[in-house]
Amino acid sequence: MRKELDIRFDETTGAWFGRSMPVARGEMEKRVWRFDDLTPSPRAFLDCALPGHVRTLYSALGHGSDEEQLEGTAVEQAENYHIDFVKAAPGNGAALHSHGSEETFVALTGKWEIFWGDEGKGGGAVLEPFDGIVVPGGVLRGFRNIGEEEATLMAILGARNAGHCIWAESLQPAFAEQAAE
Repeated sequence: MRKELDIRFDETTGAWFGRSMPVARGEMEKRVWRFDDLTPSPRAFLDCALPGHVRTLYSALGHGSDEEQLEGTAVEQAENYHIDFVKAAPGNGAALHSHGSEETFVALTGKWEIFWGDEGKGGGAVLEPFDGIVVPGGVLRGFRNIGEEEATLMAILGARNAGHCIWAESLQPAFAEQAAE
């Protein structure tokens, strides 16, 4: 449902017109995040403790999947999507997982490989700064920094509630070993 006020269609121009829903400056200021002020979450997901998947998540906006162990989120008022920034050293990234919604990845620095499928071997896309990809909901996806320096990737999860993170079957033995420790 639209929230603008006094919406009307103008037949002469073929355009819609209206007034803004009122919002206080203080409310808008609560919706601003500063990257330098974001709280790092080095163990946000189960796979962060596995070799090759070490990374730090910086939650800027909204709530992601149910399992995220975040140290803090800067702006919680997002209604329909969630934004994280991921920093990882070369060779590290996320293991194969899926969400109940689409997920968009945008390389901010470095070089990233986004891969998908049951084993992550069915193809991949290499992203360089400002390149992006949208992975459909239900598709297992993972990513890794394939550059030579620490790099940053933006992840946008498109859902009000992404639900549980579903991990690739191949990770079950590693997660079981981790849980036993």
